[in-house]
Amino acid sequence: MTSRTAERIGGGAVILIILALFLLVRAEPETLKPLSLLQINDLRAEAGQTETVTRNGTVTASVSAMDVLEVLGASPEDATSAAVALRDASPTRGQRLRPGTALSAWFEAGEDGRERLAGVSAKLSPKATLVASRSSDGRFKANLLSARTTTALHRVAGRIDTSLADAIIAGGGTRQHADMFAGLFPEDPALAKGGRKGERFDAVIEVVTDERGNFLEAGDLVFAAFNGAKTSGSWYRFTPEDTGLPEFFSRSGVAGDEFLLRNPVRGGEMSSGFGNRMHPITGEMLLHAGIDFRAPVGTPIRAAGSGLVTDMRYGEGYGWFVRIRHERGYETVYAHMSGFAENLTPGRTVMRGEVIGYVGSTGSSTGAHLHYEVLRNGFYVNPETLALPTGRDISGNKAVLAAFEAQRDAIDTFRNEAAGSQLFAATASTARMTNAPAP
Repeated sequence: MTSRTAERIGGGAVILIILALFLLVRAEPETLKPLSLLQINDLRAEAGQTETVTRNGTVTASVSAMDVLEVLGASPEDATSAAVALRDASPTRGQRLRPGTALSAWFEAGEDGRERLAGVSAKLSPKATLVASRSSDGRFKANLLSARTTTALHRVAGRIDTSLADAIIAGGGTRQHADMFAGLFPEDPALAKGGRKGERFDAVIEVVTDERGNFLEAGDLVFAAFNGAKTSGSWYRFTPEDTGLPEFFSRSGVAGDEFLLRNPVRGGEMSSGFGNRMHPITGEMLLHAGIDFRAPVGTPIRAAGSGLVTDMRYGEGYGWFVRIRHERGYETVYAHMSGFAENLTPGRTVMRGEVIGYVGSTGSSTGAHLHYEVLRNGFYVNPETLALPTGRDISGNKAVLAAFEAQRDAIDTFRNEAAGSQLFAATASTARMTNAPAP
């Protein structure tokens, strides 16, 4: 191959990469008034009244915030400075922005007349936005802007017509609420598939509103009752002060079945068990320290038990993964994800059965699956054969039981007083329901 041919091939590859980035970002120019930007972040007050143009892009698993900003028109130096400012101000403590994060970058004319990056915003959630702006010294500074919010309760109750998910969504809940609801009644597998027409359900969820009362997002499921052909019962969400971990308890104060789920992917098929095996990529005989569950890309992955998210990032072998610390010396790991659940961050408490991410094939993987590990006191154990403890019974602890009963009675009072779609603002008697970090 001649040097000229090699140059042509190299140049063609660069062009293809640039085109791919532009397709991923899909920049859309739009002229904005400077005043609207000043209202977003007062760091731009020193920039003066300058004509600006905004362009939008999205972070993906393969395109970082810095890449997006460069494609939108920022210089490599400005893109790097702004991306670092966003990362350092992010609640994820210095980690890169999550795939799916929407970016809005605005540009203005510099002293030399050339267009330059003036600022960028990253919408992390309906409640939080990161804004990085150019200061007088040319460097970018970032702030985390949080909306003033109020947590309220909302009741969704009735009979199943088409499916449980359809009924809960129609009443103001989400599919995740429906999945968690169904997970509380494992005796009836049909409920996870939608339930039966005519079966009765009653759910209470938290909703988050801004200071004007506008809906921002759905919060936690705090109560679930079901009266079906195969099973019935009531479950109350409660966070014992001695553990700080939210769980669902029966009316008498007994938690759910086993301490951890053995299969975090509903409907997933086990494709590789625990123990020594030939590694499918390296060919070496190594310990497979978990269980693999085959499922399509995007299938929800549930937390095996209530606990604290201690790590979530990209690992060379694991790909995108999450690690959760539970009570009694247990930890669980979920690897090869295609993405994380919205609002999941390190340091956040999650509940048993809550969606934490989605099946993928990142890292050292030959196909879409979840690699699931369980550790007990720092040692890998087989999730399939492990003798798991059952749910906790708080009836023997008078102080914890009294706190639970007070919260249980507050939920029951709300159910009796609230209409089907009425919002009930949190009061002193119900504020305890939100004292734990929201998953």
